[in-house]
Amino acid sequence: MRDGVPTSPFRREEFAMDPYAEDALKKIGAMGFKRFLASNQPDVAYDHLTYAEWKWMHRHVEKLSFDDMFVCMHGREDECECKKPKPGLLLDAAEKWNVDLSRSFMIGDTEADTKAARAAGVKSILIDAPYNQGVKSDYRVKSFMGAANLISALERGDMI
Repeated sequence: MRDGVPTSPFRREEFAMDPYAEDALKKIGAMGFKRFLASNQPDVAYDHLTYAEWKWMHRHVEKLSFDDMFVCMHGREDECECKKPKPGLLLDAAEKWNVDLSRSFMIGDTEADTKAARAAGVKSILIDAPYNQGVKSDYRVKSFMGAANLISALERGDMI
């Protein structure tokens, strides 16, 4: 977070992962869902960090049990179709893996995540943060594990 705006880390010292991310991903996978990372990462293009520094951080993310990763490194001015809030990353994942988007969930923490989900026909789950209180989402949870628990409850047919 910089000046009240959510940002990715610019240096290794700022990098931290949710300690329960792997457990949440395993839980989601055990329900039969494919797990994709769909991430905007324009900071190399904006010269906020070097590619080598970004790759160091990304290697840690690659150790998590995602089935695949879809990353957009374009800046706003590139007007690409993959940069969220456009749905390109989600559509690419669905096409590659033959995923039914109407039965899928997008877990994120920004308005770009929820807008990409909506544009792709995916249900959005927003992880609460001080910077996203005004963001509309299909569901809102306190943590990534909370998202996994919500998906589990929805799959069981429990009302939440």
